[in-house]
Formats: sequence, C-alpha cells, structure tokens
Amino acid sequence: MKKIREFVLYCAAMLSYYTIRSLPGWAVPVTARFFARIAWMVPGVSKLVCANIKCAFPDWDKKKIRKVGFESIFNMLWNMIEFFWTDGRPERIERCYVMPECLREKLQNFARNDVRMLYVSSHHGSWEGSGIMATYHAKVKMAAIAKPVKNKYLNKFFNDRVRGIAAGFEVIFSKGAMRSCVSALRDGKSIAILVDQNTRVRDGGVFVNFFGVPSPSSSGPIVLKRYCDARNIPCAIMFGISLRHADGKLYSLSEDLPKPFEEYESDAEILQALLDISEKYIREYPEQYLWLYKRFQHIPPDASEELKKRYPYYAKVPNAHFFSKLARENNNTKE
Repeated sequence: MKKIREFVLYCAAMLSYYTIRSLPGWAVPVTARFFARIAWMVPGVSKLVCANIKCAFPDWDKKKIRKVGFESIFNMLWNMIEFFWTDGRPERIERCYVMPECLREKLQNFARNDVRMLYVSSHHGSWEGSGIMATYHAKVKMAAIAKPVKNKYLNKFFNDRVRGIAAGFEVIFSKGAMRSCVSALRDGKSIAILVDQNTRVRDGGVFVNFFGVPSPSSSGPIVLKRYCDARNIPCAIMFGISLRHADGKLYSLSEDLPKPFEEYESDAEILQALLDISEKYIREYPEQYLWLYKRFQHIPPDASEELKKRYPYYAKVPNAHFFSKLARENNNTKE
C-alpha cells in the first residue's frame, strides 16, 4: 500500500509538472499568486510565517508583517514553479535568470584557475536559480547539498532528473554530505551550501546571531575551506544569492567575506560574517526570504529570560542529543 500511495503521489506530481511546463510565461506568477492565497488561508502557515517575521522584525506592526508574510509565500511558489517551467529550456532560462557580466567573468576566472568555490547562500530569493545560473551562464562545475525526498519515485525524478541533469550540477544528499563534498572538491567541482540551516551542534552547527537572535547555522563551508587549505587545493568562500527585481527576472549577485579568511580568529566569527551579509540582503528584500520554516527553533541553554522572549512560540531549548553524540549513546545505554 505504501508503494501504491507513493506511485499515485508521483503520478499527481508528474501531472502538475507537465501542466506547469505548458503554461505561458505570464501565467507563472499568476498561478503562484493563486496558490499563495490558498496557502495563506491555512492557519498553521500564516501563524508560522508571521511568528518568524515578528522575531526578526519586532518593531513591525501586524499589517506589515502579514503583507510581507503573504509576499514571502508568493515568491517561494513563484520560484518553485518557475524552476520547473525553465527545466531544460535554454530560451526560458535566458528569459528568467540574469547573471551580470562582472559576476560571470569572476566565476569563469575562478574556473580557469582551477579555484573551487564554496558558494554560500541562504533561503533567500531562488537558491535553485543560483545553481542554474552558475552552471548555465558561467559553466561552473558544481555540486549542491539537498535532502532526499522520502518518496523514491519523486526523489529520483526531482534530484536526479530535474536538479541533476537540467540544472547541470551534482546532487549530494545531506546524509554523509561532507564526505561527498570532499570527493567533489577533489574532482574540481565547487560546492553550494545553504548556511542558514538548523544544524545540530554535534553535526557542526554553531550558534550565531541572526537578527539578534542566536540560532545554529552550518559551519560546513568553513570545514571544507580548512580542508582545502590543508591540502593546497585552491578554494574561495563566496556569498551568493539570486533575487527578483521589479522586471520579474532573477538577478544573481555575490559578495566576498569582509576580510581574508585567515584573518578571522574563530569559525564562529567567519560564520557570523556570512550571516551578517545574508541579513543585510534580507532586510532589503524581506518578502523574498523563506519565513515558512522553523528557523528560530533552538534556544541556547545559557540564554537569558529576556532573550528567550524574543523567540517564536515553537522554539525550545534543545536536549543533550543536540549537542553531543555521546549524550545520545549514554541515554541509549541507560534505556
């Protein structure tokens, strides 16, 4: 029965996919806005989105929070539908995704000199679009970390077919990702990493400030940079995102760390610098950030009572397993 359900869901997804592919270009944002209105009427969706925005922008009034929240859902759906709409269609990619010439030359220069890029991004704008532009416009060989879809049929189609072939980059699944990233770097590929993920401390997460609220973020790009430096593999960390402008097109941009990597005193300082860059662009384009996930989920154990009040309703102090594999093993032994 499980296999039957998964296959039925896969068939429904395929019907939606090919329906999207048949849409005229003007219908893509219209379709996204229609489904955004439906999603916004789901109480749990609007509640989560508004709670996250309130946490990041505590001075905003309710009307502004709801307006930005709805636009965030709309932009998320627009990016997703557009990603499928452009799949394997160069003329549509040219129409929707724009890479400035200066950035194209920068990426191509890295490729010519065999410099691997650790392309750090966040859940802002279209991270899928960033992958398309790096591989399509700049011909960069890239690998991206992604979570596998539980439905095996959808996973094979989405990660192997759409992401893996059409976008032109290798998909690395989150489980055992670091080992696969190392292999990709050795093969001369660059790595795309979403830094604003709730990575457990025992898995390399580091608490850094995000809109003034300590939140665990992935130290993956720093670990990989140190790996490359130790083995004399040319490598550079770059923050990059793709944001939608008033003309409806996505434009890619990048920004380097404020100072050379080796001048930072700790991993937390480097990670904070990357999150600060991300926060700067989110403040400029708050309606394009993905507020629909529990970004502020974990409260550090040493947080003051005043700070704890800043967190959304779903946040809590994580248990010992979050910080240590040893704690989990000891708990299993006791049981």
